[in-house]
Amino acid sequence: MKIMASECEVRILGSPDAKVVQTKELQVKNPLLLCCFPTAGVVGTIVANTIVEQVGMEEVAHVRSKYMPSAAVFLDGRLRHPFRVYGHPQRNILLVTTELPIAEEGLYAVSSALLDWAAQVGVKETVVLDGIPVEGLPTARKVLFAAEEEKIPELLKHEELELLNKGIITGIAGSILSETLCRSIVGYALLTPAIAMIPDPAGAVQLIKVLNKIYNLSIDVSELEATAEQIRIKMEDMAHQVHGMRSRTSTSGPAYEGMYA
Repeated sequence: MKIMASECEVRILGSPDAKVVQTKELQVKNPLLLCCFPTAGVVGTIVANTIVEQVGMEEVAHVRSKYMPSAAVFLDGRLRHPFRVYGHPQRNILLVTTELPIAEEGLYAVSSALLDWAAQVGVKETVVLDGIPVEGLPTARKVLFAAEEEKIPELLKHEELELLNKGIITGIAGSILSETLCRSIVGYALLTPAIAMIPDPAGAVQLIKVLNKIYNLSIDVSELEATAEQIRIKMEDMAHQVHGMRSRTSTSGPAYEGMYA
């Protein structure tokens, strides 16, 4: 593919503070922007991979920034930009995802550049999909939301959703949501409890089901549900083993509590 002149200029000048490089033309009208990042249980990443593969989304742009680690990302053996934007004109959706963290001092620059570009291509609404870290297996797989004032009444109509009364969303997800408050783009977050330290497909299942309901995406989650059940069984077995080891080694003093609620 022929490299655009603007991209050549960026390469010559070195990594900018933040810049979106569009590599394909987009035929979309007020597309929905999905933001999926690797936090608790890498829920956002699992959601992103599932939607990109099932819908057949193509990479249409990427973000370059000096605030990203100098690292290469390979997907199916192919070198990819670490911060990618996918698109699907027929579904009228865009999806942004990355495998790498962004330096704290660069969050504003990256989120601003992304939303500036999103506004140029007509985005009016963006949703962040994220996990809330918990220890062990979540006892309740709720989907919570935090939204701008005008979006709350619409989301409350869905009985699967519960309003998150108070909290802080940090990182690139929080920066994007903060920036939407200053723009004509409406932003909100869909959040679910997720296993903190290992991939948690069950959390991704809950978020995709809600997306299907709100936007009629028809994303199949049967494969994710099967994987989630396998992980649940392994986690429960591990919890029992740890509990048994603690019981055998403790001869006096207060009893240990179970690892997972």
